[in-house]
Amino acid sequence: MKRKNKYISTLLMLLVVSLTTSCLKKNLDDYPLFDAAEITLVNAEYRFNGSQMMNGQPVVAYQKLNLSQTVDNNTSTINVTVAVPAANGQFTAVEKAKVSQNKLWFYMNISTAATIAPIGDTPKLGDPTDATKPLKYTVTAANGTTRTWTINVSSFTNN
Repeated sequence: MKRKNKYISTLLMLLVVSLTTSCLKKNLDDYPLFDAAEITLVNAEYRFNGSQMMNGQPVVAYQKLNLSQTVDNNTSTINVTVAVPAANGQFTAVEKAKVSQNKLWFYMNISTAATIAPIGDTPKLGDPTDATKPLKYTVTAANGTTRTWTINVSSFTNN
């Protein structure tokens, strides 16, 4: 029995030692940091309490909105048109009627390794947003380059 325990503890020790070593090597090439600070795509959705329940609370459902956008890289401005799609599934006609330009949720694609932060009264991404006024965000590239972007909802339709 002692021999078996010694054998098992030796195997465990070897396993722990092999798992705690690193395969990274010193003196690897340093590559330049990404310098792009772009917003490449803007999306919006409407969130509402869905029909499913979990722990006595409704599960949040969402409906992606139809967007088209025009990007002006010279002025760092994106003009967006938003159209609410037809009711379907959990997104009933009653929920569709509640969608307004002053309560939308935005999310964006930005440059690789960049970060994005709101400016002033613009809410952070993931929070409900009043899109009746311009939205301003600073995108910071991996190398520290910053660029301020303005997003304007130039048209909103909910027919």
